[in-house]
Amino acid sequence: MPKITTKAELIAEMASGYATLQAQLDSMTECAINSEFDETDNPKKCGARWIYDRCTRDLLIHIYEWQNLMCDFVANIRAGQQRDYLPDEYRRDYHAMDKMLVEKHQATSFADACTMLAQSHEKMLQLADGFTQEELFTKGYYKCTYTTDMAAYFASVTSSPYQQATKILKKHSKSIDKRK
Repeated sequence: MPKITTKAELIAEMASGYATLQAQLDSMTECAINSEFDETDNPKKCGARWIYDRCTRDLLIHIYEWQNLMCDFVANIRAGQQRDYLPDEYRRDYHAMDKMLVEKHQATSFADACTMLAQSHEKMLQLADGFTQEELFTKGYYKCTYTTDMAAYFASVTSSPYQQATKILKKHSKSIDKRK
């Protein structure tokens, strides 16, 4: 895909990524949804960002929680507070935060995780739409984005993790099917 350069393209890519993830979830068997992943102990196979995700629910919760961080980031910007995206205590070790976020939701059901992600996805679309083209695509427009732009932040919590999660879930589903 060519580099996204407009707000309309960004929002379309966010929506498309979510739709693809949702289609993958809809195609999965109950066994695949409820089974633990095989490759979580190997960051080279699942990606270091996802090593604490042991099942489909964890994967969805992980994305949901990063989107919540984005909501806070945008709220701070809108309030005139130029704070970093990551909370201070996790800035040097966001893997510890990933682990904490997943552990926090061990009692959350898969159905609730789906609902929570759907709601946070809609919030991401609304938030992105609330920025101007200039605010989204000018690097360093906001001091707290340093040398990147807001569009990259939105992509990093929506379309990019949606694509990665879809790959992980496809691989997981195939693995479950082979075991049968």
